[in-house]
Amino acid sequence: MRGTARENRVRLVVGSVLVALAAAVALTSAAAAGADAAKQRVVITMKALPDGQFVLEPLQAGALKGDMGTTSIVWGDPRNVIRDGQSVDIYYPVTVTLRGKRGTLTLRERSEWIPTGDALVATGTWKVVRGTGAYANVSGHGRSAHVGHDQGNGAWFARHEGVLSLH
Repeated sequence: MRGTARENRVRLVVGSVLVALAAAVALTSAAAAGADAAKQRVVITMKALPDGQFVLEPLQAGALKGDMGTTSIVWGDPRNVIRDGQSVDIYYPVTVTLRGKRGTLTLRERSEWIPTGDALVATGTWKVVRGTGAYANVSGHGRSAHVGHDQGNGAWFARHEGVLSLH
């Protein structure tokens, strides 16, 4: 069925807008996929005390390979706050240096520690601040979980999960 000239122009404009919108969505999706493809999920597990060891494991395929080695940690002075009656020690900045077979990776972390009566537990966030060797052009960030036994005087374990990108 043929329409009026005005109806045909409206159909043409609407059709053009839909084509342009579909193209924009396709380009945006392709760009997002490219950006996500460069990110690689990893987990870093540490036995920080008493002997300072780490294992870095990729959780998906990517440019970075697994690694292991030693850790060193520099703590900032804690700031104590009371949240809803609970004491929380906030440590920032904490510098975590991982020296592995493939290079050195340095993280800056902010963590919040809570006593449980036996262990201290914490969660935090971290980001890469520098690297050498295979980590020279790495950026990334993530979250962490910690447990320090015997009120933090015994064995201390940490797990850092996040994304790393090689540039």
